[in-house]
Amino acid sequence: MVGTRSAKQGPTEVRQRIGPAIRGLRQQQGLSLSDLAEQTGISVSYLSRLEKGRSVPSFTLLSRLGHVLGVDIGYFVQTEEEAQQVDTDLQVLLESSSLPKHVWPEIFGLSIDTRKALLKFMQDATR
Repeated sequence: MVGTRSAKQGPTEVRQRIGPAIRGLRQQQGLSLSDLAEQTGISVSYLSRLEKGRSVPSFTLLSRLGHVLGVDIGYFVQTEEEAQQVDTDLQVLLESSSLPKHVWPEIFGLSIDTRKALLKFMQDATR
């Protein structure tokens, strides 16, 4: 498996997926960290940690964030499921590549959009 990743997804992996999803929605709506923090009743510093993947939001907080950002909790579930599939497919391709394993954690730390693009590139290259 990849670095600290295992078949069972832990908090680190969830943070990397949910935080960027929150940031992306916030930016799409033109909200600052302060705006979103105020509307959800959390501190700017905590919201920043969430977006950077340094904290994992509770279900209740995800629900509040989703309400303000115009998505339901299912959006975050779908984001997680999609990222898990991308990471699984990417890992299979990496295992058959000559890319050194010590760089894999950096690859899996990339944004989901970048990981999707890399996966597509690698799939196209193997066809």
